[in-house]
Amino acid sequence: MLDTPVPASIVDPFTEILNAGTNHKMTTNRQIVWVQWADAHMSESGWLDLTDYSDDGETIVDSVGFLIPVGEPGSKDQHVTLWQSLCKGEGIHAMHIPVQMVRSIKVLVD
Repeated sequence: MLDTPVPASIVDPFTEILNAGTNHKMTTNRQIVWVQWADAHMSESGWLDLTDYSDDGETIVDSVGFLIPVGEPGSKDQHVTLWQSLCKGEGIHAMHIPVQMVRSIKVLVD
């Protein structure tokens, strides 16, 4: 156990960032969105008697990222495209969610 208190900056490393207000501006004009979508999924592993199987509904996944509209570079037709990170016209970790699988989209940062 520590004898001295842990500095607040270590306990909550995001406090300074959150309190910075408008000192920090986004470097991209992309919306950050929260997408809920139905994922393809598998049943329990191993052999199952088909008469014992019951449909437990959709498996809903939550994803957050920078939204790239269809038709723009980095997008994919018939998909909602999210990128994890963007920098100077480049991106990393794209996720392409088929439109038919999307259940909701909420804009978090406009």
